[in-house]
Amino acid sequence: MHIQQLFSLHERRAVAGCISMTRSTDKKPKRAVVQPGQDIRNWMDCYRAWTGPETGVKRMGSAVFWNRAWKERTSDRPKKPESRGCRKEDNRARVVLDLLQEAGFCAKDARVLDVGCGPGPLSLPLARAGAKVTALDISSEALRHVQDKAECDGNEIETIECSWWDADIDDLGLRNRFDLVIASMTPSIKDIVTFSRMAACSRHLCYYSGSLPGGRNKALQEIHKNILGPAFPRKREGGPWFLYYFMYLYLNGYQPVVRIHHHRQRKDTDWEAAASQVIRYVDRIEPCTMAMQKKIRNYYQKNSVDGKVPVRSDGYMGMMVWDTKRSRKTGQDPGQRK
Repeated sequence: MHIQQLFSLHERRAVAGCISMTRSTDKKPKRAVVQPGQDIRNWMDCYRAWTGPETGVKRMGSAVFWNRAWKERTSDRPKKPESRGCRKEDNRARVVLDLLQEAGFCAKDARVLDVGCGPGPLSLPLARAGAKVTALDISSEALRHVQDKAECDGNEIETIECSWWDADIDDLGLRNRFDLVIASMTPSIKDIVTFSRMAACSRHLCYYSGSLPGGRNKALQEIHKNILGPAFPRKREGGPWFLYYFMYLYLNGYQPVVRIHHHRQRKDTDWEAAASQVIRYVDRIEPCTMAMQKKIRNYYQKNSVDGKVPVRSDGYMGMMVWDTKRSRKTGQDPGQRK
């Protein structure tokens, strides 16, 4: 069966709330299968027709891939306390925390699950604010970084190393355990199944952020045109997922609090650093061969002035918070068990 057909089958079942997270040996009664509404089916079909075939999906589920990626971004990078990058991360975290507070979330003593936590850009600030954080990720490197930083802050964060794609939330003891479940710009949420699984772990709020269309990166456009060529697939493992899940919630009767963030990058950076960033981007879609890496590095070195290249990019990100218990239609999130 084609991978998109497989996702479609699971997604349609998840929309009806009929996917059970328990093992087949469980003695609990199975839920009745209810066909999803026509509006939701049409939206799923519309989205797939719009975005086209996905690429890079399987690589996003590889622990080896993410361990290498996070090691490059954390352990191998020289530490610069109070650097501009650190301040940007703090600012992004503040935007999220402000949105959560607006939605009625209080961090003090709240139980929080961070799905696909990465190196902790939200787990760590939430722990500093007094939350009891559980950080889940497929990468042991990312979790090691989270634990090290939490210890430096004098905090304790529970970590779970597993893939969210096939996580059994009952075996892990995660179902309906948390006051807030977050999934921020992570490929851990790749379809309605994993989205509903996230909601099933929350007894109150969920937060999700994802990419939106309209982003531009001139250097990447040049790389695609002059090096990768038209045959190289465009990145689809992320896609404008925010729209997909927002519409899914809305059609199920939810009214999430939404914010749209526009981020711009205007700086001059070392050509080697810029080349490495593009190589990581390419490697997320297909393995970036040594020959391809050489071409990319040569391109940036050739276009550098005094070792620097301009980085000019624009992008949009959607953020939303919703109460899993409040739906105009059912009063219950599709991921919650009746």
